[in-house]
Order: sequence, then structure tokens, then C-alpha cells
Amino acid sequence: MLKSYPTRYPSSRAGGTRVIRLTVDQEAVLQEQFNRWPRAPHTADVVLLAAETGLSEADVEGWYAIRLAQWRKEQGLGGNLGLH
Repeated sequence: MLKSYPTRYPSSRAGGTRVIRLTVDQEAVLQEQFNRWPRAPHTADVVLLAAETGLSEADVEGWYAIRLAQWRKEQGLGGNLGLH
């Protein structure tokens, strides 16, 4: 049985926050890619990661936005400053 991890990120929809559920495998694939290059992925990378994980492109981009802000904070750089 796979555990799922809720991920929340702002949505363009009215209502504000979108929640997705990630399996351990999905989280591992995304984190492995992030560890290789902790920056916002190119469009082609997003498409490939979405296909590999079974997530939507919006979910992959949302996960990356959250993880990048978290990484920047860990590095003492503050949240996401809009730099990619």
C-alpha cells in the first residue's frame, strides 16, 4: 500500500488552494529530479515528469514551486523571490 502526501499550492481557481495527493513513488521521482537541479524545470521537463508520475503538468509545476520556495528558505535565501 502506498502512502500519499498532501501537497497544497495556490490555484488560479476561485477558492484559493489546490490539494493534490502524491504517492511515495511520485514524491521520490519529483524529489530525485529536484536534487539534480533545484530550479524551476523547463516546459519539456514538466511534460516528461507529468507523464512519468501520472500527475498533471499543473500539479508538477505546483509541487516544484513549493519545493523551490522551501529549498530557498533552507539556503537562507527567503521564499521564492520570483527568480528562476
